[in-house]
Amino acid sequence: MLVYGGDCLSVVGTEKAYDVIVVGGGFAGTAIAYSLARSGVKSLLLEAGHLCGGTSGACAGRAQIIESETEDYLDLVLQGFRRLEGLSEELGVDLEWDTPGHLSLIRNAEQWQNYCGYVDRLVKRGVEAQMLEANALQRVEPNLRLENVIGAAYSQEGHLNPFKYCMGFARAARRYGAQILPHVPVQEVEMRGERFVTVNTPCGKFSAGVLLIAAGAWSGKLVKMAGLELPVRYTHAEAMVSEPLPPLVYHHVGMPGFYEAVHGASRTVTLGFGQHRSGTLLISNAIQPADDIDMKSTHWGMPAISHSLAEILPSFTDIRMVRTWAAPSPFMPDYLPAIGFLPGAVNVYVAIGFHLAIPTIPVLADWIANDLTAEIKTEALLPFSPNRFFV
Repeated sequence: MLVYGGDCLSVVGTEKAYDVIVVGGGFAGTAIAYSLARSGVKSLLLEAGHLCGGTSGACAGRAQIIESETEDYLDLVLQGFRRLEGLSEELGVDLEWDTPGHLSLIRNAEQWQNYCGYVDRLVKRGVEAQMLEANALQRVEPNLRLENVIGAAYSQEGHLNPFKYCMGFARAARRYGAQILPHVPVQEVEMRGERFVTVNTPCGKFSAGVLLIAAGAWSGKLVKMAGLELPVRYTHAEAMVSEPLPPLVYHHVGMPGFYEAVHGASRTVTLGFGQHRSGTLLISNAIQPADDIDMKSTHWGMPAISHSLAEILPSFTDIRMVRTWAAPSPFMPDYLPAIGFLPGAVNVYVAIGFHLAIPTIPVLADWIANDLTAEIKTEALLPFSPNRFFV
């Protein structure tokens, strides 16, 4: 049952005992709930606010490929990318899947040399990618101002509607029998020794054999409720979206160094923008370090993004913005996901800090469901085990 409004009367009659309780209603939580329910696992998903109301809802909807740092992670991303191509049919919802491709704008010879290596690696794996000198770049993106830009690296990339992605997983999970309860925050996690027993919520207590925490930047607080530790970090990221516009850009366009900046310790703008099917232009990111979760835009973020975009897209000065937002961008100290049972608890499982989340989550969710249900575990998850932070 999908429940909205936080009214506990609406969950009267809901079963209180489950195989797995998933906490977090973003991409990870809903996808995991779907994979678990499809595997026959009796599952409950609890979300403190709206589904897709946290970092997932602030996502640009990109299915990146070129940012895959290692060969193993590229394998995962490509497997997920292929899965996305048929996911609309699988979930029964139009995800607005499109493949506009991505252009990484290059300003100097060192960046050019680095991206030549990235492109060569992708081409060898059968991914569409090429280097474009400035003249070729101007032909494919005629509205860009290319002052101080010597070219770009083009790579295959997809795009979807992040809200439909999240809600599609939630509705499909419900069809397979999962209980989905938005607006039901976890207030307390009850442990008996090293074993999770129940979560306490405004709608009562719920018990399960496994507590699975997939709440992004909020996961650290939930882990602490269980008397455990995990080094979840995050920065504060801001973005904005325009009114619907005639075609201005034909790819997603970005500057190199996004992930270095989003994980960094200084305030900066790492520009990325793309035009969606509706005609709106989504522009990101203003990033600063954060010690506390804050969903509000700052005094400097939007002006800084606007200034950066106007340098590349001069017509931006005549465009009206209709919405701005901010959200925490969570990550682990080594920038890889943390997936697995936490040390110190026999049945508290985490799935946090996804890198290149949109293409990887459908695959990782299936692996996690297998990890919790099959006798033979998924060895591909071992590099992501949270045990690596406690050795």
